[in-house]
Amino acid sequence: MVWKILSALSAVCLGTACYFAWTNQKLLVEERKREGFAKDNLAEIRAHIAKADEAKKGREAQRDMANKELETTKTSVADFAAKVQQAEVELAAVKTNLEQTTKVVTQNQKEIDAAGDITALLAQIEVIKKERSEAEAALANQIQHLAAAQERITKLTNAAKEAEEREARGRSGIVDDDFTAKVAYSYTDWGFVVLNKGNGGGVFANADLEVKRGKDVVAKLKVRDVEQNSSVADLVKGSLAEGEHIRAGDLVVAAAEQSAKKAAAAAKPAEGTTTPAAAAPAGGAAPTAPAMGGDPFGAPAAAPAPAAPAMGGDPFGAPAAAPAPAAAPAMGGDPFGTAPPATPPAGGATPPSTADPFGTAPPAK
Repeated sequence: MVWKILSALSAVCLGTACYFAWTNQKLLVEERKREGFAKDNLAEIRAHIAKADEAKKGREAQRDMANKELETTKTSVADFAAKVQQAEVELAAVKTNLEQTTKVVTQNQKEIDAAGDITALLAQIEVIKKERSEAEAALANQIQHLAAAQERITKLTNAAKEAEEREARGRSGIVDDDFTAKVAYSYTDWGFVVLNKGNGGGVFANADLEVKRGKDVVAKLKVRDVEQNSSVADLVKGSLAEGEHIRAGDLVVAAAEQSAKKAAAAAKPAEGTTTPAAAAPAGGAAPTAPAMGGDPFGAPAAAPAPAAPAMGGDPFGAPAAAPAPAAAPAMGGDPFGTAPPATPPAGGATPPSTADPFGTAPPAK
């Protein structure tokens, strides 16, 4: 009787052992599968890290190229400012010639009143009128070229300002308030996510972002690496609720409070205080800021263009003060009394040309 009881107990123990062995075998197989999945994920993460490093190097190269382009733009603006100054000098010379022509016309009118050969004087007056019209046309052409040059300088100045603003925003890591993006890949367990926008979409390194679902903020992010069309952002510790996960497709917006803006606000001097750089120099007033639309590189503002005289007006209008009497020019001679050419300066250098430095005015866009 006892051996039957022992046999039954042995059978029960053997069955129990077989069941546990079968269960442990299944768990072992599942555990090996999970281990394989973990190894694959680790390899993908390492590949993503390598790509992010390469993207960072590319971004730094692009930044260096942008700095070089900015320096080139500044040099171009300075060159255009020099050309504008030269054009102003030439315009002043043309204006002086026009004033001299007007004086000669007035003098000739007086001579007509006292002369007897009216026919010859009328022919001479027609020549003077033609030359004056040509001078007025040259003056109008110079004014048009000067306006075109000023427009070019304004465009280059605006382009330089925009480049400086983009560079400043990139260095400080501030994104636009209306910035939005999506979570492309989520690696919450490893503390980072991949966004579907990069520097082409307005993402900058060290920018503060928020993950939202509806009106609720799920987590906060800090951009680490930026590529052209994607970026990697780290999850801010403590911002994600316990047990919550960031999912692919979640909306990402600019943080309500960005650390770069806080730092910039804290760096500003308190109201009412004066920094050494802002103090007025001894013996004079503080320098004034350049006017809006002026050259940011210090080029002097262009003088306002003089109004051209009305075409077809009376060329013999009496001047404010009568000129001193002068000898009448010989018949057939130069009615303007052109001065002999100036002696060239020492060293054989020729005087500067008065030709138009800008060429034909560009067509209006």
